[in-house]
Amino acid sequence: MEKALVVSVATVTITTCLFLTWYFWHRANSKERLFLLEKGLDPKETVDKMPGASLLKVGIIIIGLSIGLLFIYVLDKFVAVHAQLGLPILGISGGISMIIANKAGKVNGK
Repeated sequence: MEKALVVSVATVTITTCLFLTWYFWHRANSKERLFLLEKGLDPKETVDKMPGASLLKVGIIIIGLSIGLLFIYVLDKFVAVHAQLGLPILGISGGISMIIANKAGKVNGK
């Protein structure tokens, strides 16, 4: 009974997070498109100079989080550390991967 409650709460939470992510991303793109149209620019011409830059950033972040999860697993399996270290390790690896993704996403150092 308790396990079913946890699974259902997790499912609702993940679904809500995914919907809110999509909503705010869509809203930001619409505002940006309207702003460009008001300035007299064509939104289709202002595409990133580096195609796939956003996918590169997402990929770097996913790899960083995966490395953090692997590190947590290894510590948990072979070194008897407390489970309380999992979230800080994941946060640090995610933060480092975000910094690397930000540096990698810039074109020609600009």
